[in-house]
Amino acid sequence: MARPNISSAFARLSLSRGLQTTAPLPPPSTPLPPSDATASSSSSSTSTSSALSHLPPLLPSTSSSSSSVAQPSSTSSALDLIASQSTTSSGRYVIARLYSRNYLLHPKDILTIPQLKPAQSPGSTLSLTKILEVGSRDYSIRSQASNAAILKRSMDWKEKRLTTFDSIPPAVVSCQLTVLEHTKSPLERILKKKRRKGYKKTIEHKQGYTRLRVGDIILGDSASPSTQEI
Repeated sequence: MARPNISSAFARLSLSRGLQTTAPLPPPSTPLPPSDATASSSSSSTSTSSALSHLPPLLPSTSSSSSSVAQPSSTSSALDLIASQSTTSSGRYVIARLYSRNYLLHPKDILTIPQLKPAQSPGSTLSLTKILEVGSRDYSIRSQASNAAILKRSMDWKEKRLTTFDSIPPAVVSCQLTVLEHTKSPLERILKKKRRKGYKKTIEHKQGYTRLRVGDIILGDSASPSTQEI
C-alpha cells in the first residue's frame, strides 16, 4: 500500500486554512433597493392614516374624571350617593352570605341554593340578614366581614362553622327573597364495591334545591317585619 505524500497533504491543509481566513467581502458601492416588506409596511401605514383621517380625535384619559368623584364622609351621605346612581329595581347589588357561601345578587335574579330547612311553601317571602356589601356603579358600603381575612377569624375551626360576625344592619339596606319552587337534581347512582369480598351496593341520590327570586334592594329602614329571616 502506497504511503501518502506528506508535501501534498501540507499543501491541501494550507489551502483550506487560507480559504477559512480570507477577509469578508467589501460592502456594495450602490444602495440596495427597498425590500417588499418595507414597501408594503409604508403603503399600509399610508392607507391606514388616510382611512382614519375623517375620524374625530381620541378622547383624553379618564384619570382627571376619576379623581373628581365625590367621596362620602358618612354612611348617610354614601346612601344618598348610591341612591343617586340607581333605583330599587336596577343599578344596585348586594353581597349576601347564605349556606356558608357569598352570593352577588341583583334585583330580579334567580338564586338556586340547597333546600331550605325548614321547607318554605312557594310564594313565601324571606328577608336577607347577612348582607356584607351594598353598592352601585361608583359607591359601596362594606362591612368588616366582607374581608376574607376578618371573616376567617370569626370561624370556629373546631366545629367548622362560623360564629357571629358583623353584617350591614337592616336599618341601612334590606332585601327580600321570594320562594319560587323546590326542585331536585338528576338521579345520581353511586357504586360501592369491595374487592374479593363479594360486596356490591348501588346508592341512588337526588339533591334537593330551592329557587329564590331576589326582590328590590331598599336603602333605609323599610323592611317588612312580618317576613321570615334567612
